[in-house]
Amino acid sequence: MELWQRYKRRSCFNTAKACLLTDPLCRILFGAMRSRQCPLTFGRHLACEPCDDAKLRGGFDQPDCAVQQCGQFSGARSVRHLRHELVHAFDACRAVADFDSSLDQLACTEIRAYNLAEPASWQKPAGGHADWVRQRAVDSVLTVRRIEQAEAETAVNRVFDRCYADLEPFGRRPLPPDPLERAELGSAQLAAKEAKFYGYWSECQSSS
Repeated sequence: MELWQRYKRRSCFNTAKACLLTDPLCRILFGAMRSRQCPLTFGRHLACEPCDDAKLRGGFDQPDCAVQQCGQFSGARSVRHLRHELVHAFDACRAVADFDSSLDQLACTEIRAYNLAEPASWQKPAGGHADWVRQRAVDSVLTVRRIEQAEAETAVNRVFDRCYADLEPFGRRPLPPDPLERAELGSAQLAAKEAKFYGYWSECQSSS
């Protein structure tokens, strides 16, 4: 079992490293952090550790500005999660946010992470991409905070329009809102090309 855990941890670590070096969205986020004087060091701020809860993929520790990946995940799921958590890290850096004390700030960063870093679910609700993001954000707030669902929904709805429209640091929604679309790579590459206009692309290149 210990040998298997070491193997999964190494696989997770290699996927995360490859993501930071090759995935356009990870590179933009990594570069945006550097440009705002919040550089991430791979060994210190990014870690792969086993998670007891099988439902968890990892998390973002704001006080230490550390992204944790659950070691049992690798491949595409690990890449999606790393993108998601890097959005949280970027939000904490640029807004000097406090996700532990501000429910609105927590709701906002969850909205942005699902909107910008995660492809829409195949089980998307009838209301479309926005409703999918809204529901996922509510679920994440409930996971982090021990509050009633109505309170989580109220917080998400209160900030939704503003945070859903906030596309920083990409300047566009880099993933297609419809999972049937096959333009994910093209959209992400276009966002990478545009990153230079926002002062992020040179930092992305230097991250490798």
